[in-house]
Amino acid sequence: MSGTTILTGHAMRYRPRRQHLTTPVGIIRDGTRFLSHLLDLSDAGLKLQTSLETRPGEVLQLHAKGAVVMAEVRWIKGNQIGLQFTKGGSAADKSRFLLRLMPEKHHVTGARVHGFTEL
Repeated sequence: MSGTTILTGHAMRYRPRRQHLTTPVGIIRDGTRFLSHLLDLSDAGLKLQTSLETRPGEVLQLHAKGAVVMAEVRWIKGNQIGLQFTKGGSAADKSRFLLRLMPEKHHVTGARVHGFTEL
């Protein structure tokens, strides 16, 4: 994922490119698990839909298919929250988490050509 630079007034700001996905993401707070749904994702953070009440600045532990990452709540709009991945987290943990959220692709290991399989 990469991003674009947006000119707003006289200032330029970087906005990461977002992928719109719909997949469950778990939130763990004080040892309790809550379910949320991913709405979009970028290298910098993600947007979730959740019924969990949060506040800006709160750091949450997120999990998806065994991968765990920490993210800070940046904004709240109704039942949607925007989170930014924390700076102190492991790059390997973040990469693992991002990979778990990507849709699974069916890998082709061979193709049938004239009745034969080519590998």
